[in-house]
Amino acid sequence: MTLATDTKTVEGLVSLGDQYLGRTAPFEADRPWWSEIADTTARLETLLGVPALVLRLVHADRTDVGYGGRVVYHVQVTSQPRSDALDRTPMAEWPEIARSHPLRAPWADADGPHHLIEWATEQVGVRRPVQVKTWNLSCLIRLEDVWAKATRSFQSIDAEVIDQVRRHDPGLAPRVVAVDTVNRWSLLEHAPGVDCWEPDPETAHDVVSRWVAVQAALAQRVVNVPELLPHDLYGELDKLLAGDAGRQLTADERAQAEQLLHGLPDIVADLESAGLPITLVHGDFHPGNWRSDGTRRLIVDWADSYRGHPATDLDRLLGWLPADQHPSLIETWAVAWREQYPNSQPHLSLLPMRVLARLIGAVTYQRFLDNIEPDERVYHEGDPAAQIRAALTAYAQLRGE
Repeated sequence: MTLATDTKTVEGLVSLGDQYLGRTAPFEADRPWWSEIADTTARLETLLGVPALVLRLVHADRTDVGYGGRVVYHVQVTSQPRSDALDRTPMAEWPEIARSHPLRAPWADADGPHHLIEWATEQVGVRRPVQVKTWNLSCLIRLEDVWAKATRSFQSIDAEVIDQVRRHDPGLAPRVVAVDTVNRWSLLEHAPGVDCWEPDPETAHDVVSRWVAVQAALAQRVVNVPELLPHDLYGELDKLLAGDAGRQLTADERAQAEQLLHGLPDIVADLESAGLPITLVHGDFHPGNWRSDGTRRLIVDWADSYRGHPATDLDRLLGWLPADQHPSLIETWAVAWREQYPNSQPHLSLLPMRVLARLIGAVTYQRFLDNIEPDERVYHEGDPAAQIRAALTAYAQLRGE
């Protein structure tokens, strides 16, 4: 796949403590994804002349969700910036912007990222922090050769998941330096190399085979992660159809969704006939979450992990890679599972999972929406309904329509 290289136009609403200082002039940042802010904070520090951290998204033009366009962030500084750096016109909306919200991420309130940085430096000493990512799901800060990450209460804690994975394959995930389970903070060793957006066959074979071996070892032994089982999807889809996602569907789509709802028990039965276990699912198993330095290969970003069906990860991977790579990947995955579960028929899980993975996506996005503050919902609005529509398409294909 080819990654976009556009820019986003950034404006910062700057505060010192709880005092509003002013607004930056718009500037271009070379990372278009709203949540990716390393370039944004570097530009802010040059502009303001003092260290700056992005707390949260305040507004984004919904031209292409999560990507490009005009973005407004709440920015916190540690001391007074240069006198000419800001438009200091009072802002009537500021009290509402600054007011805390019960669903706000802990790192999105004043001093939130500072607390994470302070904890990390207590573990490894003073390092130069670079804020790499912040949004409703995580805050990620690199401190030279370690990464500090905070996640939400409805997600997994990276370090807790990684500890389980590394018991069975120490090289498949970064080493955990420290963890604070109360604040849901993980401090992880840097994974050397590059992201494997376009993995060569050897890399794909190695990562997929090793991951299957770990999943097999962890079957029925996974702890401290959310759960989303195939049998749960009937009730979850019923709730989605009764809520906002259902109201976004057309009458014809609603009728199709009701048919899908009634067909779910059979689809789940087909999935279970493959004989694969319930185990740890990575949850975002695309090659951009693999790292390689040419000799070592490992998987990162474990916050979306949950207890569920392992074919979900293969479906996610296939969605990111060209169709001509699918047959070899499927065979690698199936052979790996047959080695672990000789009586299994992994291929039987693929067709039902095309439907179920879309429903899992709808449920996951709805969980995000249910647990994040209104300003950040722009990232995910419409996603549950879109995933239901994708499930309907897959269901029609499954039925040969």
